Amino acid sequence: MAIATILFENDKSISMPDTAMPLTRWHQDQGLLALHPGQIDIWVAFVAEVSDADLAVQFDRVLIEDERQQHAKFRFEKDRRRYLVTRSLVRYVLSRYAPVQPADWRFASSDFGRPFIVDPHSAVQDLTFNISHSDQVVMLGMTRGRQLGIDVEDLRRNVPLDIAESCFSAIEIEQLRSLPPAVQQQRFLDFWTLKESYIKARGKGLSLPLEKFGFELSAERQVHAYFDASLNDSPRNWTFWQWRPSEANIAALCVENTPGIARQISVRRTLPFLWEEGMAFDVLRVSPT
Repeated sequence: MAIATILFENDKSISMPDTAMPLTRWHQDQGLLALHPGQIDIWVAFVAEVSDADLAVQFDRVLIEDERQQHAKFRFEKDRRRYLVTRSLVRYVLSRYAPVQPADWRFASSDFGRPFIVDPHSAVQDLTFNISHSDQVVMLGMTRGRQLGIDVEDLRRNVPLDIAESCFSAIEIEQLRSLPPAVQQQRFLDFWTLKESYIKARGKGLSLPLEKFGFELSAERQVHAYFDASLNDSPRNWTFWQWRPSEANIAALCVENTPGIARQISVRRTLPFLWEEGMAFDVLRVSPT
């Protein structure tokens, strides 16, 4: 592994030597990022950009035994690669905000399968994160003291449109059918990423009936959410954003609103443990607040 440079949005940089430097020393040298109330940080890693050599180093130095066993269960190399990038990204990013070594993070899952951090350190207790991946991209959202959900999909994915009948609301189905066939795949993924971001933010997974909430996308650059009364929720409780991390991907973010606290979103592109740099957050749609 060659010497790499970690780039920050304030143009400061830190050099990280090759595998001779322990992760403990590297972690101490780079310092921690602040995450203030209302701040939302999004991290993006493109799977194809991580070399096999770098992945091998991260496998040896970062993954714990349970993750190594899970890694071995994947049949296809592309799935093993994506899993390793995902786990490396989680451990790398969390250690940018709290004085915990990357290999020392431990996680548990809720009854609905949502992972959460198991650590008594005071800097960790109010951290909230959510992760999503497609074949091409791994994405992680971070904030403090509020819930968030994130989802990313590959636009070249071939979607069976008939499943909309079982997982979209009546209004979404009507919007989808009203479009020319050539753009229905795109609109399906617009709806899907928004719905996924919401159920992930709620932390209840598919126990939330997908047809009981939906989104109106007819207004330019706007998204309007609506919820059935049975969900005991309101659009006022959440803000939704949609953007493209690349021309080949669509992503959505759902963040819980906190009265009196303004939101600030920043995006970083990274190769975990190698470099990071600021990335534009070019919003396609946002919900009214």
